[in-house]
Amino acid sequence: MKKSVLGIDIGGSKIRVVWWNGKRVIKAREVKTPKNLGGFKKTLRNLVLNHSARFTKIGIAVPGPAKGAVFISAANISYIKNLNFKPLFPAARIKIDHDARCFAQAEYKNTQRTLFLTLGTGVGRAVGKNGKILKIRKFEYPEQWEKKYQKIRDGRDYRALIDFLAEQLSRTVKIYKIRRVIVGGGVSKRKNFTAKFAKALGVRHTKSVFGKNAVAVGAAMLF
Repeated sequence: MKKSVLGIDIGGSKIRVVWWNGKRVIKAREVKTPKNLGGFKKTLRNLVLNHSARFTKIGIAVPGPAKGAVFISAANISYIKNLNFKPLFPAARIKIDHDARCFAQAEYKNTQRTLFLTLGTGVGRAVGKNGKILKIRKFEYPEQWEKKYQKIRDGRDYRALIDFLAEQLSRTVKIYKIRRVIVGGGVSKRKNFTAKFAKALGVRHTKSVFGKNAVAVGAAMLF
């Protein structure tokens, strides 16, 4: 049990928790993200409760900026304002990072310049270069175009979503000289989405190894 860690992926619509033993996911559970702060805290406690006596390490992926054990804010979870996780789990060591960087933590397997995207309620972005995940602060905050992304995402025009995202992210690809893209999140489950999106961006693509568990696994890998 020494290497076992709980990884928590907090999203705008879902929260996913994995039990990670350093090599593979032992168990995973997913619930809907509550609509208020009280429900949010209660849900997190309940998700961890069964493991609190065994696990002293909890990695948390958040869809916004964080500092220390504090989740500062999230555009798609409006009630989050400087939430300190430490009082929720006083007996555990806690590490927090942005969800897209956690996704990259789990999926980055080489030294190629890679763009990591989590496409769900919002658009999470991270960049890997020379085997390291870059800490790009502006990626922790939503872009102005994300509201439009949400409208297109919820529509039926599949091609429009690919073209829109490719247009918005083309500058990122150019600035960081991206050669490959790995996509996670609910949108990535659409048939052939990643391949067609990568083609529109003009880069290669790699399939996510951990799938829906990737962000939570990356959170656990913070230890």
